[in-house]
Amino acid sequence: MGRSFCRHTYIFSHQLYHLWRSTFVGIFSSINEKLTIANVKEYFEKDFPRLRAKANLNNIISLQSSRLNVVPSDSNQHNNTQEDKVISNIRAKELVQATCDVINNAPSIYKIILKNLYILNQNNTVTMKLTDYGASQYAVYKNRALLYFAETYQDIYDLVEYV
Repeated sequence: MGRSFCRHTYIFSHQLYHLWRSTFVGIFSSINEKLTIANVKEYFEKDFPRLRAKANLNNIISLQSSRLNVVPSDSNQHNNTQEDKVISNIRAKELVQATCDVINNAPSIYKIILKNLYILNQNNTVTMKLTDYGASQYAVYKNRALLYFAETYQDIYDLVEYV
């Protein structure tokens, strides 16, 4: 009975894998995976650190009070820079929060990879050890995590490149 059960479990698991794979490939079939992965890496390596710095609450608190312009005049044609800074900082905070929300709601393995690499700034070696995968399997899951992030974050900040 034990061998039969294991064999049936393997067949069932194998069928689920192929069902999942066909769904996954179907979702990402029109996406240029290589460019999308590069976009997500660039977002996390360049944009996200700047957004985090800008979203720092101290930046918002330390700003001088903005001028509220009730009556428009020719001299007020230019943007109110203090008001623009406040709005920019609020938008940055929203993007940082949305990024963290996407990562926190990701499947477990993706969450481990994304959080450790891009939130905690761990290197690939440390992150790979946390996943208990070898280098090649880790690379596969890392790319899947980046694609997942791009697809999930798309309504907020479009990182997806299409074929």
